[in-house]
Amino acid sequence: MRDLNLSERARLVLKLVIEEYIATAKPVASATLRDKYGLGVSSATLRNEMAELEKMGYLTHLHTSGGRVPSEAGYRLYVENLMDNLGLSPADLRRVEHQFHQIERVRDIERWAELAASVLAQLANNAALVTTPQSENLQLRRIHLIQLHDRSALVIAVMDDGTVRQSVYEMPYEASQEELDSIAAALNAEFAGEVTSRLVRRARDLPAPVSDIVRAVIDVVSQASGIGEVHQVGLTQMLAQPEFQSSERARPVIEMIEGGSLLRILSERVARWPGVHVIIGSEIPIPEMQNCAIVTATYRAAGGSQGLLTVVGPMRMRYKRTISSVYYLSNLLSELLSDKYLES
Repeated sequence: MRDLNLSERARLVLKLVIEEYIATAKPVASATLRDKYGLGVSSATLRNEMAELEKMGYLTHLHTSGGRVPSEAGYRLYVENLMDNLGLSPADLRRVEHQFHQIERVRDIERWAELAASVLAQLANNAALVTTPQSENLQLRRIHLIQLHDRSALVIAVMDDGTVRQSVYEMPYEASQEELDSIAAALNAEFAGEVTSRLVRRARDLPAPVSDIVRAVIDVVSQASGIGEVHQVGLTQMLAQPEFQSSERARPVIEMIEGGSLLRILSERVARWPGVHVIIGSEIPIPEMQNCAIVTATYRAAGGSQGLLTVVGPMRMRYKRTISSVYYLSNLLSELLSDKYLES
C-alpha cells in the first residue's frame, strides 16, 4: 500500500495517532497530539488533518464527539510505510541471548522451541506459538522397536534431520525383543531412506492385509510431516487486552488457536515465502479472527525442514516490537539449527 496522496504532515499525524492508540487503547483527540507532541499547529488544523485521513479510510471514530482510532487500512499503511526502523533494544537483545545461552548446549529442538515461544510472548505481550521444524521431504533414517511388556512395544522413528517420533504400540500377540529386532531390521531394509510423504502414500498402496505393526510404524513416521509440536505461551496476555474482554470476541479466537486451525492455514500460506508476514484484520482467512492481527515467520533447520513462529493479538498490536521480535527469533533459531551448528 502506498500513501502518494498524503502530505508529510498527514503522514506524521497518522503515525502519531496509531502509535498513541496502540499505547493507550483510547481514541486519540487532536488536543492530545497538540499537547503531547508539540507539532507547532493548532488543534483545529490537526482536526482537519484527522478528518481528511478519515475520509481516506485510514482513521475512523467510535463516537461522534470522540477522538479517532486507526482503521485496518491505517494499520496496513503504518506497517508498510510509517514505522520507524525495526530492531530490539540492546537490553532486550542481551536478555534473549542470555536465556538461549543457558540452554544452547542442550541441543534439544523441543527446548529451543519452547523457550522461543516464552520469549516471544514476553516481548510481544500477546499469544505466541512456535512449532518444531517439520517437512514433507524428511527421510526416515531408522526404525527401532523396544519391548515394554509382553504385548506392547515402543515404536521409534528417527528422521534425517535428527527429530525423533515415538509411540506405544499394543501388539495382538506376544513378541520378544529378539523378534522385535528382526521385525525392525526388515522394516529398515524396506523403508529406511524413504521420503516421509512418499512413505505415507506407499502405506495406502500396500495390499491387504497389512500387518498392524507396519501400520503403527507408518502412523509414527507420518507425525514427522506437516505441523510439528506446538509450543503455546501468552494466551493470558492476549486475553488481558481490552479487545478480548468480551467472551463473545475471545472464545472463537481461542478455539482457532488451540484447535490448530490457525497454524494449519498459516503453514500452508507462509511456508512458500521467506521473511516476516503481517496479516491484519480481513486479510486473515478465518472469519472468527478478523478483529486480530498476526505476525508470523518460518525458521529453517537442517535437512530442509522448517518451523513456524507466530504472534496473535488484536489489530491494536505493537507492530514494531512484535515484527522485530519475530524476525530476530526466526534468525536465531535458524542459526541454532543449522547444519554447521548441529555437526559441531
